[in-house]
Amino acid sequence: MLAQIAIVSFLFYFPVALAEWFNPVSYVKKGVQLAVLAATAFVLVAWPRREEIYRRWTELSEVQNWPRAVLANVGVFTVVAITSLAFSKHVATVSEPPWILFAAYCCLLLANAASLALVAAPAAFWVGLPRLASAEMALAATGALFVLLAGELSRGSWHLLSSATLHVTAWLLSLYEADVFVDLERKLVAVRGFSVIVTPECSGYEGIGLMIAFLSLYLWIFRNDLRFPNALFLLPVGIVAIWLLNAARIAALTSIGAHVSSAVAADGFHSQAGWIAFLIVTLGLMAAAHRSRYFRRLPASAELSGVQADRMLHALLLPFIALMATSVVASAFAPHDQWLYGFKAVVVSAVLWWFRDVYRDLVPKVSPVSIAVGLAIGAAWVATAPQEQTPLAAWLYALPAATAAAWIAVRVFGAVVVVPLAEELAFRGYLARMLASSRFETAAPVPFTWLSFMVSSVLFGALHQRWIAGTLAGAAYALLMYRTGRLSDPIAAHMSSNATIALWAFATGHLAVL
Repeated sequence: MLAQIAIVSFLFYFPVALAEWFNPVSYVKKGVQLAVLAATAFVLVAWPRREEIYRRWTELSEVQNWPRAVLANVGVFTVVAITSLAFSKHVATVSEPPWILFAAYCCLLLANAASLALVAAPAAFWVGLPRLASAEMALAATGALFVLLAGELSRGSWHLLSSATLHVTAWLLSLYEADVFVDLERKLVAVRGFSVIVTPECSGYEGIGLMIAFLSLYLWIFRNDLRFPNALFLLPVGIVAIWLLNAARIAALTSIGAHVSSAVAADGFHSQAGWIAFLIVTLGLMAAAHRSRYFRRLPASAELSGVQADRMLHALLLPFIALMATSVVASAFAPHDQWLYGFKAVVVSAVLWWFRDVYRDLVPKVSPVSIAVGLAIGAAWVATAPQEQTPLAAWLYALPAATAAAWIAVRVFGAVVVVPLAEELAFRGYLARMLASSRFETAAPVPFTWLSFMVSSVLFGALHQRWIAGTLAGAAYALLMYRTGRLSDPIAAHMSSNATIALWAFATGHLAVL
């Protein structure tokens, strides 16, 4: 599907001089956005019924003629590609766009989408899905339409919110800065010659949107544990908190640029501070809600019975959360963030040490095969890595020998021990088990399912800059876990891979492989 969208986008041409409200391409794009949003929302709202839907898909797929469905899609898409090229050439030579031909072309695109759907599942599945999950489909479509319309309507209020953000930022700066300059017309605030323009994109909409999305997901997942409508109060609290922290972020950005370093302010703090604020507010509200009797409705007996599961959940996820949070904090100090790698290693190590009693049962022994697989993955990663020099190499060569050696030791320890533990506990220890069983704490040995295998591998790959190689490595680690039923094997393989990569990088000086 992604490949076909890319090809059609490359071949297709339509006049862009038309006004947006009169250009049918804009409506097609909105329709695609609505479909993507509705599909994503359906996955979320229908998640509790995933086993029932998956069972239905499996039953009907047994009689599906997959080769014929694939060939049909390839045939329809071939016609789409040829038509896209012919239609674009025709449009380029006429003054009035051929609306009838465009309508026919859109019908052809819909036919291609239908053929793709038939590759994913037989027609009987799609016909029966509205009866099987009618409420979920209606809710997903309504939610997607609301999000799309809200996004369009909110564009007009961006300037209003950016003005409010500017006023709050200037007020915060005036509390401790003596020479604050504000230009309301240009939406500019400055201190000692370092100025920041509060554009509509800096008004806080992105943080507010992320806050609503993540808190809504939290409310849905834990809907059986939370009190409603009390829990809905988390949404306005989160919106106000993230907006105020965004203003504080801009104020801090201005002060850092004026007094500390314009490079740190522009290169690191500018982008990373927003993520720091988002993590603080989101995780803080979730933690507070889960511990507050005003928001949580579980009786004491249920809370006691869930203590073990909660500790297992924390042991699997908190090291990775600490790794991500400290990485964001360190990135906020770019281009000097390399100095904070030790801070990241210490914080994550402390979290791992806190839950050491939980990990004893998860890592009983290691198979020699896992070590061998990890070494092979590390060698393949090195062989396919870019060979150009990075700023890290120049920075490291400029350090005194003793300082460079100490930093390399910490970096190797983090890469070989800390990072593999944090990532494997999250992706193989929690995510793969959660997708394979609703009771993740009891899913050992982990049963193989295509959903847990694909999702955990792809998300692990997305964490890495070389995402294809990362996905393949994640798939290998997952197969090791399915093979032995132990979490210790993917951890050992990941450690072996990272040890191979780190030792080769520092031995040869080609640090781009890291």
